[in-house]
Amino acid sequence: MSKRILALLVAAVMSTSVLAGCKKDDKKPEEPTTTETTEETKEETKEEEKSDDEAKADTEELDADQYINTFDSAWPITFDPATGDDSYGNAALFNISEPLIRVAEDEAGNAKYVMAGAESYDVSEDGLTYTFHIRKGMKWTDGDELNAQDYAYAVRRCADPETACPYANMVYLVKNGEKVNNGELKVSDLGVATPDDYTLEVTLEQPCAYFIDTVTQRIYFPQREDLVEQLGDQYGSSDINNIPICGPYKIADMTINNELVYEKNPDYWNADNVKVEKVNLQILKDSNTINNALLTGELDYAGVSDPKWQTQLADTGEYQRVTLVRPWTGYWLMNYNEGSNVSNNKITRALGAVIDRDEVIQNAWDGAPVPAYAFVPPTISIQGETFNKEGEGPALDLMNDYKDKAKELFEEGCKEMGKDPATVTIKLLGSDTSDKGRIAVEAFQQQIEKALGCKVEATNADWNDFINRLKANDYDIAWLAWGADFNDPSNFLETNYSKTRAYPTGWTNEKFDSLIEEAKKSTDAKVRAEALHEAERILIYEDAALVPINHAVSNIFRRNYIRGAINNYFATMGFQALYTVGRDK
Repeated sequence: MSKRILALLVAAVMSTSVLAGCKKDDKKPEEPTTTETTEETKEETKEEEKSDDEAKADTEELDADQYINTFDSAWPITFDPATGDDSYGNAALFNISEPLIRVAEDEAGNAKYVMAGAESYDVSEDGLTYTFHIRKGMKWTDGDELNAQDYAYAVRRCADPETACPYANMVYLVKNGEKVNNGELKVSDLGVATPDDYTLEVTLEQPCAYFIDTVTQRIYFPQREDLVEQLGDQYGSSDINNIPICGPYKIADMTINNELVYEKNPDYWNADNVKVEKVNLQILKDSNTINNALLTGELDYAGVSDPKWQTQLADTGEYQRVTLVRPWTGYWLMNYNEGSNVSNNKITRALGAVIDRDEVIQNAWDGAPVPAYAFVPPTISIQGETFNKEGEGPALDLMNDYKDKAKELFEEGCKEMGKDPATVTIKLLGSDTSDKGRIAVEAFQQQIEKALGCKVEATNADWNDFINRLKANDYDIAWLAWGADFNDPSNFLETNYSKTRAYPTGWTNEKFDSLIEEAKKSTDAKVRAEALHEAERILIYEDAALVPINHAVSNIFRRNYIRGAINNYFATMGFQALYTVGRDK
């Protein structure tokens, strides 16, 4: 489970600053998941050959002034790797921090590992111990050395229950991780060791088919123990002085909720291959503002959902257009906590059965997104094999089986909860405050009221207000989105696992939990797929604790002078892969 693209936005065609996405073709990009390491693969991870884009950059005449104008749609909750879980903070961290391993893109568009903070890694024959050889000579921007202890401290801090790390479930893969996080063992008992300053050893509870994929995520980003002790809760806050930096860029300036300015970090170990010297990132939410800024040259690239804008931009001949189906699902999360109006699976199944995704997609989003009938999107595979097919899933079965008797089911559920169906008001809470978001949430409001005869209070709140209301259980249905951190169904389904749930919804199903645990313990793709499919059906069909709405499609328009852009959704290279050629021509 993870939260890298936990963009709590219901806009299916994400108009954020898009650099990566999954391609829609018959051959799905395979995430570089491994369960063993041969001598050949060890040597491959040690190679540091230039990428195609780096080689091309050596022969092209690069612009003398290398800068990028981009945007994001919200301000990061925090720049602390251990306590944040939003996509905006994660995007920043990929540029200002240095993970052990990054994910790039090969010639075929598939994801591939790129060694970063680690020069290489080895795996023991039993698949339990991963030894990362930390690169020498890395520095933090204050001059302190970056070493294995910084990476080890990061994992330990994320496992420490006092940190309340949203990614703690990933640490459960590490030996004693769950017991440490539950307070049953000390942090020192975690299966992480540093035999010397440049060696990090991670021992697992059991072999895991996707462990290396988790290493690319923020719990393995280095952290400064001295600064955590000094700054406390202010570590990673929106103050330049409180943000430790060791990545390809440093933060030169920031205005909260308005602008971030990145400058190339001259002390970065791979600075010679970082071409862009400056990145100006604005916070923009309105799609028309974004599209107009792209047209006038104030932005260098953006996702564009409106067909009229797409045509206008394409007709100029000044853009590269890429259409990408993303491993991203917009969904409703049902509140099963005390006081909720939907904490009954007859009610949730009725709600899931009566919504018309296609109608909302056409009216609010110009037909761009793909209707979702499963939580795990069709762009996600399980160890190289397709997991779900587009247009299929347990939510479609729910509609077919219960749509005609949904009102009766709803009334039964209300009576079981001691409520009068005619007086129930369901609070549907989203976070897309754009016009499209308003149209979408109001459309679902009307569908539910008409089909079930209840009242629906439908609102979209700003990001921070949405988060606060979610934590305070001030909702019945929360409209969220989940984007994959790595290419495995567990990354989606474990968000609802009771021990590591993403949000305290109060929903628990013992059978669901046991299936998640079964899939976690196996490295056999077939065994894992069967368990996870059954778990998904329980989540969506039997209890309807989660109702999938749509899978995002991005139409990305990049100025012709942009080079180095990566289209694979799982890439984690940040801005360092970009450069420009012919901006002023």
